[in-house]
Amino acid sequence: MPGPVFIEGETVELRTVEAEDMNFHQEGSHHPSVRRTAGPDTPVSGEAYESELFDRMAGDDAVELLICDDGEPVGDVSLAPIDDRRGWANLGYWVHPDHQSEGYATEAARLVLDHGFEELRLHRISATVHADNEASKRVAEKLGFVHEGTKRDDDFVDGEYVDRDVYAVLREEWEG
Repeated sequence: MPGPVFIEGETVELRTVEAEDMNFHQEGSHHPSVRRTAGPDTPVSGEAYESELFDRMAGDDAVELLICDDGEPVGDVSLAPIDDRRGWANLGYWVHPDHQSEGYATEAARLVLDHGFEELRLHRISATVHADNEASKRVAEKLGFVHEGTKRDDDFVDGEYVDRDVYAVLREEWEG
């Protein structure tokens, strides 16, 4: 049985990730086109993947939600880690390749940003994206994030160093 809807938008629902979602979640995050920019650095077996994901969700320093369209999962959106003392979090999102370029990431990110600023009272939310990930950069820019800089050779993926761009939006800048 799917988890309860936590936040509902115009076309997507954000709901809790449940054990029955693990096949979708693992397959989506491990897909080569997703893994390169947003997935795990190394392959993770089903049991270890589930344990790691549920451990992260059990703490109070993360919001991890499944992006669904009409009840069917299409991706994931998160605020993690959340630093209550400093009032910030990092936004993360991925959409399964079968559902990319349909606006899911933008709407899901907008909903979770509303939650972060309004419910969690965060001051700053950042997003760190691979410099060559034009789709993720567009999502951040559409949502009003400001490009703060580029971290050179900040990640090591598929045998090469890659740059990552840092974006952020402050509560007073957020228009929802």
